[in-house]
Amino acid sequence: MRMRVALAAVALLATGCSAGAERPFTPGGASGAAPSASSGAGVVTPGAPKALSTAGAETVDVAPGLSVSIEWPAGLDSSRQAMVRAFTDGYVGAWRAVTTGGEDKSYLDGVEDQAARDAYTWVRGFLNRGQSATGTAKLYALRVASVVGRGAEVDACVDESGLQVTGTGGSPVATQPSWTRPPAAIYLQVAALRKGDDGAWRTKAFMHAAYPHQRAKECRR
Repeated sequence: MRMRVALAAVALLATGCSAGAERPFTPGGASGAAPSASSGAGVVTPGAPKALSTAGAETVDVAPGLSVSIEWPAGLDSSRQAMVRAFTDGYVGAWRAVTTGGEDKSYLDGVEDQAARDAYTWVRGFLNRGQSATGTAKLYALRVASVVGRGAEVDACVDESGLQVTGTGGSPVATQPSWTRPPAAIYLQVAALRKGDDGAWRTKAFMHAAYPHQRAKECRR
């Protein structure tokens, strides 16, 4: 579910924030290894991510046949937990909108400005084509890259190689889009967040780094 066209530079996108110089991105630390998941991975039904507390893997059931695997990071305080949850809730919610034929619009509660327009357009594209999806998408190497005042940047590696686009009858379409296959299926998603007056974090803008961008390569396992 990549939003926007490309990540030209690693810069904080939220209004009123500045990220400074480009920062290296290495999922799992300097070794480049992916973060480890706890052995107690759980499945949540009916599709709401669990409360984020410690590192571990969770599978969220979005709809029959469609799920999102989330590898939660460790060491986040409550404020940063809320930022990460704002991103993951939006990702899961957008797929739920697709699988419900647009009836579930809760994903729009967590986006505003350009991000709201992009998310709506992305969901509407599936609906206009009469398409949905099955399989499992993966979110990992989640991190809060920057926080400045009421703005923040959340980065995540996304792997959608486990997804298949389906038609109105629920069967996979004959020609699967390129984004369901590596290397295009694995990319870095960047979300610029802003904390509202109500205390909730919402995404204002999305960008992504796609292969062969170096930051997308670093998401490959």
